[in-house]
Amino acid sequence: MTASPKKPSRLPSLAETIALSLPLLAVVGMAIFLLGGLPKGEDARYTRARDDIRAIRSVLLVSPKMPDTQSGLAALVESGQLPFLPQDPWGRDYQYRNPGSAYSYELFSLGPDGEESQDDIVVWNLYGGR
Repeated sequence: MTASPKKPSRLPSLAETIALSLPLLAVVGMAIFLLGGLPKGEDARYTRARDDIRAIRSVLLVSPKMPDTQSGLAALVESGQLPFLPQDPWGRDYQYRNPGSAYSYELFSLGPDGEESQDDIVVWNLYGGR
């Protein structure tokens, strides 16, 4: 009796590896999302304020001429650099000064209390306040 020849094993192709990995990646992604979740309540408001300030700052930095305090951020809308001025998550306008008292310009949200204080979200320290 002769033994039948053993078939050589082959490695899966890249497409097969990806196809087999997708369900696992989907489950891991959902677990991370569900365990971490989205920011809620005040955290979501702070996150939105930081995002708005980053967006406004990016327009200011590429602007041919930064507006002064009197013209304010409305000058960015008038010049077409911004489509509109968002309000902060607490329903107030973002504050802008140029020149600023501490830096060349200041861009900030007054935070939940509506007054300049330690809970403000400021462009030069988005996570630490004043």
